Amino acid sequence: MWFVLVFLMGCAVLVPAPLTAQENRPWPERAFVTVDVPFQPLNNDFSESLRFADTTTRTEDVTFHARYESTRGALLDAGVGVRVANNLGIGATASWFQRSASGSFDLAVPNALAANRPLDLAGSVSGLHRKEVGIHLQALYALSLGKRARVMLAGGPSILNTKQDLVRTVEFDKLPGFTGLKLDQAFITPVERTAVGFNLGADITWALASHVGVGTVTRYSRATATLDPGSESGVSRAIEIVAGGLHIGGGIRLLF
Repeated sequence: MWFVLVFLMGCAVLVPAPLTAQENRPWPERAFVTVDVPFQPLNNDFSESLRFADTTTRTEDVTFHARYESTRGALLDAGVGVRVANNLGIGATASWFQRSASGSFDLAVPNALAANRPLDLAGSVSGLHRKEVGIHLQALYALSLGKRARVMLAGGPSILNTKQDLVRTVEFDKLPGFTGLKLDQAFITPVERTAVGFNLGADITWALASHVGVGTVTRYSRATATLDPGSESGVSRAIEIVAGGLHIGGGIRLLF
């Protein structure tokens, strides 16, 4: 948490204090609730490369490469913040994201009739689901932007749960004469992991009435998780993905 405190203190130094604290109190209410629809603009694609000994021709290896496209798009956010003292407070935000994307793979297996001349197979898969639920715990610091506007700086740890569809195995038939491979089917399995990372962000609120306002949110969160879809050959697999990302959007504010 030390990096969060340094971040908040640095921002406080750069922004001058209001001339009349009573008129421009950045956090007059005791608590607030946010409901936002942010957008995730950054790429979150990933890939896997695998090599293991062939069970039949042990002098050569089987190679497998898979690529998974980005799942960018809108998500849902809901959060709450409570003032502890003056301009300082604590909060928590929950984010929910679900999208589908496509992927592709390349497979090479040894040729039983010719050494070092592997048989290749390329294919694609669609409808790969990715679901991500995040809990972002935050230390909050409010700065005034006038009588009706303020910016809320936030930072802290994030808990990100990701469920991702992965290619578990590929079944194929060998063409006559070992001239090539023909795809039978690709088996997809969902893998779920929870990872702990961090978040930093800023929320700007414009008060429309005493208890209602609108706002914009910008938050960056990140956590790294390792997924293993398993394998019939018993090969250990470790696919590293990055959860979270940059979220930019807006919504309503309820002030209490």
